[in-house]
Amino acid sequence: MKQSYFLGFLILLSINSYSQIEVVDKSKVPTIKSIPYDGSFMDFSNVMLTKEQKAGVVGEKVTLLKVWTIKNADGSSVSYSDSKKFENKTFEIIEYIYAYSDVLKIKNEDGIFLFEPSSIDEYVFNRFIDTIKLKLKNKTIIPLKLKSEIESLKGEKIEIDGLKEYRINEVTFSKLPAGYGIVIELNEEFEVIYPTGSFDQLSEKDWLNVESSDIFKTKIIFIEKDAFIKFSESNKLYLSSIRNGKVNIGMTEKQCRFSWGIPTNSKNNFAGYDTVLVYGDVNLYFKGGILKLIK
Repeated sequence: MKQSYFLGFLILLSINSYSQIEVVDKSKVPTIKSIPYDGSFMDFSNVMLTKEQKAGVVGEKVTLLKVWTIKNADGSSVSYSDSKKFENKTFEIIEYIYAYSDVLKIKNEDGIFLFEPSSIDEYVFNRFIDTIKLKLKNKTIIPLKLKSEIESLKGEKIEIDGLKEYRINEVTFSKLPAGYGIVIELNEEFEVIYPTGSFDQLSEKDWLNVESSDIFKTKIIFIEKDAFIKFSESNKLYLSSIRNGKVNIGMTEKQCRFSWGIPTNSKNNFAGYDTVLVYGDVNLYFKGGILKLIK
């Protein structure tokens, strides 16, 4: 009897040892809901972009300027000699794939390829250029400050007169000393850079930064004419101070930032004040959003 129980136990153990386990397939990557591309970013270098925003470039055109991360459609590497044929070529984006990194499936008359954008690649989404041109070309702009200086692309020192209007005659996508970017021509007199990095432009509508070509990359704020008129009316009490780079008791925190720019540091709920903006050796103390003390 004991022997029967023992044999039954061995048979049961054998069945359990070799029975098929159930495998549930959870490997399928969820579909990414795309956000339609609006031409607001030049490439994928902005780390704040989401996968949904990146997926929105499907159907758009991309121009490869100098890239290193191209593969054939089957995933095999493109030879170095063949990589030259991708320079300054435009492709249609037919699919966005996320496989631990961004991959764009692209095509043109030469075939279908896989492009994995990286920080060393230089490329641009064509609609970005069209969007910038539509936004800027033929606009009349006025400098925020009454006096400033900028270095043009030719290396000339240009005095910017705050009492003068400037017209954007041309907007071009250009090869620059360091990479590629947007260049604008003002009053048919000189060219400057319109920077397009993640934090280069202001949040205020119709305000724009232009950048000097010197090593300091000095930026000057311009405001489109209609927006400047509205700004002048709403800030008329302190407009002269703002335009001359001064601060006065009674100014708002925003007005002080317009005048002095971004502070080197800021503190909240400090020394009995709501906010303290630090500009080098000078501190601006605010209560209720109003400047109460300069120290």
